Amino acid sequence: MKQNNMNWTIYDIAREARVSAKTVSRVLNDKPGVKETTRAKILDIMRKVQYHPHMGARALRGKRQGCIGITVPAPLNVAPLSQSFFIWLFGELFRLFSPRGEYLCFDMNPFAAQPKPDYARGLWQQLYKACIVVGPLALEDKTIFRIHESGVPYVVFGRLDGFPECSYATVDYEEGCYESTKFLIKRGHKRIAMLKAFSGYEPGLERRRGYLRALEEAGLTPDENLIRSVTFGSRNIANVVHRLLAQSDVTALLDCSGVEDGASIREGARRAGKVPGKDFEVLSWTYADNGAVLAEACAHMWLPVREAASEGLELLGEWIDEKRAGPIHVLYRPVLNEKVTGGEIPKPKRLFDVLD
Repeated sequence: MKQNNMNWTIYDIAREARVSAKTVSRVLNDKPGVKETTRAKILDIMRKVQYHPHMGARALRGKRQGCIGITVPAPLNVAPLSQSFFIWLFGELFRLFSPRGEYLCFDMNPFAAQPKPDYARGLWQQLYKACIVVGPLALEDKTIFRIHESGVPYVVFGRLDGFPECSYATVDYEEGCYESTKFLIKRGHKRIAMLKAFSGYEPGLERRRGYLRALEEAGLTPDENLIRSVTFGSRNIANVVHRLLAQSDVTALLDCSGVEDGASIREGARRAGKVPGKDFEVLSWTYADNGAVLAEACAHMWLPVREAASEGLELLGEWIDEKRAGPIHVLYRPVLNEKVTGGEIPKPKRLFDVLD
C-alpha cells in the first residue's frame, strides 16, 4: 500500500482494490451496479487511507457543483444586514444542511473591486449546486433571470416585478404598507407622512404602491412631499423626520423603513418641537414578533422575514434532493399589532445595522 496517504487518487484506490476507476467512482457517488462485497472493500480502503475526493476536480470533470452558495445582491450601504441576522441565517443553514453533509460557500462581498459587480459569480464559476440570494433585488436586476435560466435550484429573499417565475421566499411589503396606511386613515388621519427605505429596489417600490393604493381607496390625494426615502443612518432618519414634521398639518408618521430605529424618530420629532404619541401618531414596522420600535407608537407592523426565509430554505433543500420541483413561492403577510408587550427592540436584535 502507498505510504503517502495524502496523495491517494481514485486510480490508486482502484489499483489497491483491483477494480476499475469507474467502479470506485460509482462507490464515491453512491451509484448502483457494484457488488456489496466490492463496495465494502473500496470503502474500507478509503477509510484506512483517509481518502477524500477533490471537490474542485470533480466539478470540472463532471460539471457538478459542490456547495450551496449564499450571496447578497445589494451592497452594504443599501442593505446593511446585521450580525444577528447572519448568525440566525447560519443557524438555519446549519440546522437544515449539516445533517446532509453539505458544503456552504458565502460570497462575502461580490461588489468589492469589481467595475461591474456580479453577485452570482460563484454560480458562473461552477462552485454552486444551489444558490441562496439574500435580497433585496434592484428594480433593474438582470442577474436573477440568468440564475433562473441556469436550472440550478435557488431561492431569493425577495421578489421582482414582472418576473413572477422567480423563486422567492419573502414578505408582501405592498400589503403591509396598504394595511398600515388604512389603519392610520381609520384613526382619522389625512396627512400621513411615510419613511421609505430601499429606493431603487423592489421592496421600496412595493411600499410606495401599497401606500398610494390605500390613499386612493380613501379618496385622499397623494402628496409627494410626504413620501421620503431614508438610508440606514441615524442622522439621515432624524433629519428626514424633522423635515416631515415641520409641516404643521402632518398628524401621522408611517415608519415603513424597517430600520427599527426609534431613537432617531424621537430625535427628529424633538427638533420639530413635537412628541410622538402626543402631537402625532406613529406606526412603525419591525422584523421582530411582539417587538416595538417605539414605545409611543399607536401600532407596529410585524414583517415575518425570518419565518418566510426559513420556509424557503426548507423547500430549497427538497428541491436540491429532487423531492419537489422549483421554483419556490413563499409569501408571508405582515401582521398588525396594536398592543406590543415585548418592549423596544435592542440594537443587537435588529435585522439591519444603523450605520451612524
